[in-house]
Amino acid sequence: MHIQFVNHLTSKGDFTMKKIAVLALALVLVCVSALAMADTLKVGMECNYAPYNWTQAEASEDAIALEGGGYADGYDVRIAKIIADKLGMDLEIVKTEWDGLTPALLSGKIDLIIAGMSPTEERKMTIDFTDAYYVTELCVVVRKDSKFAAATSLADFAGAKITGQMSTFHYDEIDQIEGVVKMPAMDTFPTMIVAVDSGAIDGYVADRPGAVSATSANANLTFVSFEAGSGFTIAPEDAEIAVGIRYDDERKAQINEILAAITADERNAIMDAAVAAQPLSE
Repeated sequence: MHIQFVNHLTSKGDFTMKKIAVLALALVLVCVSALAMADTLKVGMECNYAPYNWTQAEASEDAIALEGGGYADGYDVRIAKIIADKLGMDLEIVKTEWDGLTPALLSGKIDLIIAGMSPTEERKMTIDFTDAYYVTELCVVVRKDSKFAAATSLADFAGAKITGQMSTFHYDEIDQIEGVVKMPAMDTFPTMIVAVDSGAIDGYVADRPGAVSATSANANLTFVSFEAGSGFTIAPEDAEIAVGIRYDDERKAQINEILAAITADERNAIMDAAVAAQPLSE
């Protein structure tokens, strides 16, 4: 009986030790997973706004694999890679609809927004921004055979059916065109490209890289840029493109240092390379 009692205790002790070992292993796995997440920089973007960002089917030197399939590339992706590398982190691109970017940042689903986003005063009421990583100007994309293709000033677009992307300052600036027919805002740039090409609208407002990208990939389209004083008047913060970041993220100063180290020539070279690399379907 004494021996049986000892064996019972031994068996019970072994079971307890096994439970402790299993719990310890589970704790280690949780910690490893948490560390892996902490070492990954999650960056949100549309992946649908060439040349800033787009989705492609095939892998390439600069592209990043997306969780839902395909690969993300573009100017924003290449800037994100530089930031992640300098922070010593792995990069994950989280494909997110434009209107979902700010909620995703605030909820912690993503760490940064790098999506061709301007640091407007309205957006600053909700999220913070770094210094600019690109500065651009506004143009109007039209068909080559359109009468508006010869425009040289905003006044020449009187009577034109013009739109812009939803929830962007591009759409708001249409109000500067006297006599314009302001069409409903559209969700994406590919949608607007199709609308212009089909003749449903006469044009849409875009920044210069987006206009160059659209017209490079679509032979029927061209864009109108303006001399100083004849085009859109926009606030400096609207012309800038910056990284969206939460107000409590202490990495803002570090990211600003990283961006400051990228010269204007390097930024232009990165943008030129992104325009050249975009898929023809964009």
